Amino acid sequence: MTEWLERLRSLIQQRSVRERWMAVLGLGIVAFLAVQSLWLQPLQARSAQVAQEIDTHRTQILTATRLVSDVRRLQGELARIEPLITPGAKTNLLTLLESLAEEAGLGPEQIDSVTPKPPSSNDRYPETRVEVRLKGTTLRQLVLLLHKIETGRLYLIVRSLRITTRGKEQQELDVSFSVSSFERA
Repeated sequence: MTEWLERLRSLIQQRSVRERWMAVLGLGIVAFLAVQSLWLQPLQARSAQVAQEIDTHRTQILTATRLVSDVRRLQGELARIEPLITPGAKTNLLTLLESLAEEAGLGPEQIDSVTPKPPSSNDRYPETRVEVRLKGTTLRQLVLLLHKIETGRLYLIVRSLRITTRGKEQQELDVSFSVSSFERA
């Protein structure tokens, strides 16, 4: 090893001052490139990767924040609605809707059909759904019936509503809608 150092020392001493400075400059450039490629480039690549991960996590945090507010809003709605849903109450929705229709001034001839639909598979809040078809009703009767359904003592939801006009002056309506009721299991 010392033999190599002696050869290197004698080689350097044989060179002029200008050549020595050029050699030092060349070694400096080689050292800079080595440090750049072996140390700085991996750090820059990792820095870019970390910046991308930070952006991803920020997006996830914003999404989670929105989800938390949605969950809180839904919990509030559930807390408001849950007292309206009576536990274990087996409401005869068909009879209830027929009595509400009678209160709204609809005669039996205007109630075309009241058909039960298959129940839902929700175990916590079983749903009962009924399809109602009315014929020859007035707009006033329909509005009154829908109001009674929405504001009654039981929690009922009108799921769908289709209205078509009928007659020469189109004062009568044919209506079909579905109503759902829930119970707490």
